[in-house]
Amino acid sequence: MKVDSGPALDGATILANAVRIGPLLREHAAEVEAARRLTGPVVNALRSAGVFRMAMPATWGGPEVDICRQIEIVETLSRADASAGWCAQIGADSGYYSANIEQATARSLYPDLDAVTAGWLTPAGTLEVCDGGYRLSGRWSFGSGVTHADVIVGGARVTENGSPRLLADGTPERRIAMLPAAQWDVLDTWRSLGLTGSGSHDYTITDTFVPAENTWDHGRSYRSGPLYSWRGMVVVNFVGVPLGTALDACDVATSILDAKVLMPEMIPARDAPRVRAAVARARAMVGAARSYAYDTVSTVWSVIVAGDDPSIGQRAQLAGLFVHTVSECRTAVRLLVDTVGSVAVQDECSLGRQMRDLDTIAQHTLGKSRMWEWAGAMYFGQNSPSPLL
Repeated sequence: MKVDSGPALDGATILANAVRIGPLLREHAAEVEAARRLTGPVVNALRSAGVFRMAMPATWGGPEVDICRQIEIVETLSRADASAGWCAQIGADSGYYSANIEQATARSLYPDLDAVTAGWLTPAGTLEVCDGGYRLSGRWSFGSGVTHADVIVGGARVTENGSPRLLADGTPERRIAMLPAAQWDVLDTWRSLGLTGSGSHDYTITDTFVPAENTWDHGRSYRSGPLYSWRGMVVVNFVGVPLGTALDACDVATSILDAKVLMPEMIPARDAPRVRAAVARARAMVGAARSYAYDTVSTVWSVIVAGDDPSIGQRAQLAGLFVHTVSECRTAVRLLVDTVGSVAVQDECSLGRQMRDLDTIAQHTLGKSRMWEWAGAMYFGQNSPSPLL
């Protein structure tokens, strides 16, 4: 991994680069889906565009892109290919995760601003206490981007002499371990309905030493600046993926319907009232979800920039925003698929892939219906069970 990270980039430049590489991402989308991972040309394009460095700090020469611009970048990439957008927003977690450990250690782990991070924070492994750190073992699922990652993370339960180590409040201690990708083994397990190209394989490690300084919990950031001051910021750019996917699906469906003749009526589809109504409804649903997303996130961002943490009500709105965005985008694209008809289920039609991608995104924690329950509980003053909300 190189140490020289090249010329400085800002958010506007990265966004322009995302637009520029869009045709390449579209061209390789079918190949990426067949490979069940991002292919080399796609990874190289994303890396050279600077999307993986979005959250890297200014003190390192990074762009430290504000969260609304991050969403816009992820949205732009997802218009071209949802798997590329998905891997971009996860790979860019490098800037957030590297804020959670002492900065000299972080810089040695991330000498390149464009380094990609992958991994699962859920404690699926164990960190057995030893001199100077821990011995890590475990197997994790859903390692999106793990096939092209430079650093891999894994959440784990801390054990001592084989028994769980407890915190002062009596709960089991959990930490996240970070190690170079070469120290992990990737298992070929990702065979999915959608987001097929994300390479979200299982990965494993066995009895491997992890220095104590390469582990963290959710309690501290070693950086100043609004991007790192609230732990939940790491998941916010997630909404760019369903938005970009659905926005492009609207364009794809409109283009198909503009050229289609309905059978047996033998009339242009664009002249059919039900077709016109469906296209208008779908675009309104996606547009409304998008407006709500940017409005909510910009409000939360302004609070954080002012030096405050989001209130529990604002966090509730954000939690509801995640599932609302996925749900509305998925419903809108389902309407478009039903309106387009049999063309949408053909392999060469991107609309079918976009529907599958959104069906898969809806199975992510942030897109599942229980997120409504978590959001509602927060509106009643109860904290979310997730440390990121």
